[in-house]
Amino acid sequence: MPSQPAKPSPSTKTADAPSATQPPKAPKPVIVKGPAPSRRVPTKASALQQLKHMGVPVETVLDVGVLTCTGELMSHYRDKFQLLMEPIEEWNDTINKNYSSAAVKYELLNVAVSDSDGEIAMEVATVRDTQKITHARMSDEATPDKRIVPMRKIDTIVAERTLEKPFLLKVDIDGAELQVIAGAEKTLADCSVVILEVGITNMLERIQAVQKAGFQIFDIVDICYYNGRFVQADIIFLSHKTIQEYDLSVYKDGFDISKWKPYQP
Repeated sequence: MPSQPAKPSPSTKTADAPSATQPPKAPKPVIVKGPAPSRRVPTKASALQQLKHMGVPVETVLDVGVLTCTGELMSHYRDKFQLLMEPIEEWNDTINKNYSSAAVKYELLNVAVSDSDGEIAMEVATVRDTQKITHARMSDEATPDKRIVPMRKIDTIVAERTLEKPFLLKVDIDGAELQVIAGAEKTLADCSVVILEVGITNMLERIQAVQKAGFQIFDIVDICYYNGRFVQADIIFLSHKTIQEYDLSVYKDGFDISKWKPYQP
């Protein structure tokens, strides 16, 4: 007669019994991937297509500094709600026309975004003869082209709404990007992607501010030159939380030389 297996002692672990001190692992997130870019180039459009191909989740777009539209976000996240923040009311008609004609669900707020709530003076200017206003920036200087507008933090704006997460946050406001980041501490924790404009005098401090908030550089896109010299680009960041949850580390499978692609214009 075969012997009976011994009963496990209270301290014995079996293959089917989870540890009493370790909670069960959370289920892996569902990854929905889009098609890969036909050719990987340093543009927002190409980078956003790559993010979608990797399955990086975005449920709501937070667009700070819309001007008249952000075409790449309209195109790649047409099915996502977009919260648009633009203090210059003169652009409202064009913004509404662009987003409505593209069938994008959106809300437009005429507010300046910064690190506190209140009011701020905005100075407007143009660099094109055919447009009355091409740029607007927060300013303490006394100029004839100044106006007072409402000022809000991203955290305040988001807290007042029920928005699906995670967010994609884009910031392009001609100078006050660091203030926007400072006023988005809670919101950044729910962002999978951040897009930030940088220039030659502020590139390092802006990158460091977003990295400190828990993000890694994903791409440098839309590089601009002035008289043959680099002056501006957009940096796209991916959150460490998203990288970990979706297993998106660059060398997660080791180094594969066939994936090494120097950019060639």
